[in-house]
Parts: sequence; structure tokens; C-alpha cells
Amino acid sequence: MREIQKDTHWVFELEDDGTILHSSPHRKEAEELSTSEVVGHNFFDDISGFDNISDFEKHFKTFVRSRKAAESFTVRCSSGSDAASAKVIMTRGYKTGYCLPTSVVMLEIRGN
Repeated sequence: MREIQKDTHWVFELEDDGTILHSSPHRKEAEELSTSEVVGHNFFDDISGFDNISDFEKHFKTFVRSRKAAESFTVRCSSGSDAASAKVIMTRGYKTGYCLPTSVVMLEIRGN
């Protein structure tokens, strides 16, 4: 599936189970990136490029259970032979509409 690359600023909207509701990449070659190919997929199963996705998922699940408003941490990313650190910022959001609000997590990834 899609790989997170260096020099990327990418925002995801995730359900508490990791399903991608929205994806918005921001980089010089943004026109090359298709957001529709990741929506509906599980971030932790279908997004590649992180050296230890299980640690990333553990941070995410701890954040979801904690009900904190925001949290940040650093992860290692790799793309081919390149490796870099990326800052991850998670914030709590809510879906609203005709039903009761349900929580979502805004996940911002900033590559170096």
C-alpha cells in the first residue's frame, strides 16, 4: 500500500480502530499521491514505511484508551535505503451528524 516518505506532511483522520476516514498529504509532489486508495483501509495494516509499526499502533491504542486531548511521539520511517525520524501528533476529534458523536483521531505525520 502507500508508503510514508521523507519530506512529507500528512494528516489522517482515523476511527478508534485505525480505519482511515480521510487522508490529506502535503508535499511538493502531492499530485502523485492518491488519497482515495487509503480511505477505508486500516492504517496499521495497510500503510508501510515505519520501522516498527507495532510500537506506533501501541502509542495510538494507548492514546485512544486514555481519552487525552493530544499526544505526540517520534517514529522511524524508511523509504528504500533512506531512513528518517517523523514526528507524530495525535489529537482527538468527533464525528457529528444525525447520530450521537463518535470519536476519531486526527493523526499528523511530519517527516524530516
